[in-house]
Amino acid sequence: MPLFAQIVALLHLFIETAYKNNKVLIRMTKIAQNAFFCALCIPLLAEVKTEQTTSKDWLAMIDWQNRFPASITHNPSSGSYGKARLGFELIKKDDQGVTDFEYYRYNNVFKGSIAGTETSFGDTTDLMLTGFRQWQWNPEYAIQLIYAAEFAAEDSLSLTDGFRWGLGTAARWRPAADTDLALGILIQDRFENSILPIPYVKMIWTPCRYAEVEFRATGLQNGFIIRGFLTEDKATTVDLVVAYETLTFQLKEVSYGTRAVAVGDVVTRLGVTQFLEPTGTWFIRFSGEYINFSRYTFNHDGETQGVFQTRPAWATNLRIGARF
Repeated sequence: MPLFAQIVALLHLFIETAYKNNKVLIRMTKIAQNAFFCALCIPLLAEVKTEQTTSKDWLAMIDWQNRFPASITHNPSSGSYGKARLGFELIKKDDQGVTDFEYYRYNNVFKGSIAGTETSFGDTTDLMLTGFRQWQWNPEYAIQLIYAAEFAAEDSLSLTDGFRWGLGTAARWRPAADTDLALGILIQDRFENSILPIPYVKMIWTPCRYAEVEFRATGLQNGFIIRGFLTEDKATTVDLVVAYETLTFQLKEVSYGTRAVAVGDVVTRLGVTQFLEPTGTWFIRFSGEYINFSRYTFNHDGETQGVFQTRPAWATNLRIGARF
């Protein structure tokens, strides 16, 4: 039994005992119990009410991130680089799969002698549709079709100039209630590079109702996510992410022709998600992250034309959303 529930049970036992001896005491104790219950046990009420609500298949959220400037290294020029991101996501989930639509705009800020060079770029926009469809073979096995379409380009270009795609398949295996494993392969289109086959791995292990461990290797995000649920209804979640994350954008032409930038970040991220009311609809999430390693590689026709790295940096992120 959860600690909060044990406390409530003990309070009820105390009330019953007091009732036999003093009615004034029982009245005072009930008042104290109500105050204590409201202060500590709201999540238990949320659990009961959440279980009674219908399934919420849609998720919508607004996302804001700020990455603080960091000094540039591994480049003939000097200076600093920082960025801010603003966008939204809309996700549809059902028994047959997931569809995720994302829109983000990045404000890239270069300062110092690197600003205006061929290893810098302006603001960028990323519009992405990803997801998978699933065909269930039996309770343990399923086949998935994975797809992605992305428009990602510098704002001086049209989004159609920065189109790429991904397509793949995976086999999903759920041998037990606490284990969910998907293995497959993706064919990924890349700006200024050849098409590349990459492995697709996603594994979720749930050792108990209060914890979940996920491993991903999907190209865009590769690493571990550890989630801790502080309440039985999962109204409060703390998560730790340690991963290598990637982005890529088509950029405007320079002296050597067309070019694209491939971004690779190694991040350690700690976040807290809190649902704001018992129905489990509205939520807010705040996270802070430490970017241990960050590298920007500029490519043209399969060849590297320039790079820069940044020193370790910090970033903050805020999300506000709803399930419906």
